[in-house]
Amino acid sequence: MKEAVKKFIADNYDNYVRDLAVLTNIDSGNGDREGTEAANKFVAAKMEEIGAECELRYNDRACHCISRLKGEGKVTVLLVAHVDTVFKKGEAARRPFTIDEKNFAWGPGVGDDKATVVEVIYGLKALVNAGFKDFKEIIYYTNGEEEGGSPTAEGIVAELSQQADLAIIMDVARPDWGIVTQRKGNAKYKITVKGKGGHHGNASQECANAIHQLAFTITELHKLASPMPGDPADFTPAALKARGIVDAGQFIPENTVNVGVIGSGNDKISVIPGDAYCEVNIRCFKIEEQRRIDEAVKALAGKITVPGTEVTVTGGIVTGPMQKTEKSQKMIDVYKRIVKEEFGGEVSEWVAGGLTDGNRTAKYVPTLDALGIENYDEHTDHESVDLNTVVPRTTAFALTLAELAADF
Repeated sequence: MKEAVKKFIADNYDNYVRDLAVLTNIDSGNGDREGTEAANKFVAAKMEEIGAECELRYNDRACHCISRLKGEGKVTVLLVAHVDTVFKKGEAARRPFTIDEKNFAWGPGVGDDKATVVEVIYGLKALVNAGFKDFKEIIYYTNGEEEGGSPTAEGIVAELSQQADLAIIMDVARPDWGIVTQRKGNAKYKITVKGKGGHHGNASQECANAIHQLAFTITELHKLASPMPGDPADFTPAALKARGIVDAGQFIPENTVNVGVIGSGNDKISVIPGDAYCEVNIRCFKIEEQRRIDEAVKALAGKITVPGTEVTVTGGIVTGPMQKTEKSQKMIDVYKRIVKEEFGGEVSEWVAGGLTDGNRTAKYVPTLDALGIENYDEHTDHESVDLNTVVPRTTAFALTLAELAADF
């Protein structure tokens, strides 16, 4: 079977590129229901060709596709990719799919995540062509709202994860056989301070400055963060490369606290503000740290430094981290071995502070992340995907899927 899979993927490279061109040239920006419908109907048609049953689900912003391929084995695998992009309608016409002299493809969303959406189709085609049936079910969910998130998408991921034994997140890959094995979880809070406003000159003794209290509260928030590794200028990609350091996310602090929004209804320097607020994003690699910090943030409501003010904390943990577990390590080890045996490559394990659907599947099942085609500069107008990685990456994905589906 292995040789048949490898041959099919290599022989169908040109077909892969043609399909990638078609999908890239479909505008499917986040929030574009019509565009994500067109993209997911393209996916559904390709999946139905290999015997899958496909279901399209809609909300007012997007179309989602769930493809189900039935087998004869015992293990159910969930595959997750996404068809939406960060680009507005008209972007595909402005800069359509092209290939340069280095065999890099360009276009809106070409790498994030359309090259990988097509990768899954061809990996599954190769397995079906080789007669592989040693799985109970392969569920392929192509999310129409990954870039912005939505209750619809999160609900589908939770639903499908509970039907599966393991999940593989087919999102953008890291360079040189890099995959992501840990991701931070996400928590959001709004801290509101109520004080007593008044004239700074004549009534300050009667007032309670809400902004001053907020400043003290933010100082307490800062204490919850892990220390930064040093001068930010020393940890840019260029600075690390200049020092001969391969960046795999190893310098990302364990726990980060970001006060991203701050404000008050007051806009006059001579008025003592009676209200203030901030919005906070906190990310952690470990669920235990998430919970500890969540308690500490909520306890700030009781820490008053400026007499006469009141502090209210709302919000909490939104998404848990994708932690490495014993079972996910087994998945990692299978992928590493296959890459080594078939291509002589060394897989590097990355950690990431950003979230994917892998954070959500990991709540329910062991998860392997970032098995996509290698791409660069996603979310920009110079995003590209390295087509030289299509055959090896698709082959490694398909062989890993087959081994895990047959024996997990």
